[in-house]
Amino acid sequence: MFSVSAKGVYGLTAMVELATKWNLGSTQIRDLAKPHGIPQHYLEQILVTLKKAGLVESYRGAQGGYALARDPGQITVLEVLSSLEGRLEIVPENECAKSLDFFWQDISTTIGTELQITLDELVSERQKHEEQLTYSI
Repeated sequence: MFSVSAKGVYGLTAMVELATKWNLGSTQIRDLAKPHGIPQHYLEQILVTLKKAGLVESYRGAQGGYALARDPGQITVLEVLSSLEGRLEIVPENECAKSLDFFWQDISTTIGTELQITLDELVSERQKHEEQLTYSI
């Protein structure tokens, strides 16, 4: 069945954080990891993978860190997750599921379409959701 590992969740979380800081220069790993409880060493490995995929750039030095390699409006969630998790697909665990291949294909298409959301759109959606949660009279 379709699942996203901790690697995918941590990587997408870091990418969303970098998207919120898009025009502010690089961000150090500890500033990405600590607020979300992500193990810093593990996040370093994830960011190396994202760098190899051309999604982030790294900068050395005291003010070094990571930044998105492209505009957040040009990077999709599917691209991030695929670079970390490999090809995303629904794989039924039971052979009798073959009779429902059309259904599994429809679900795969729907998920693929939903994952085409860009980091920019995801940041906007998160902000709307946070505003709803913090509304008070």
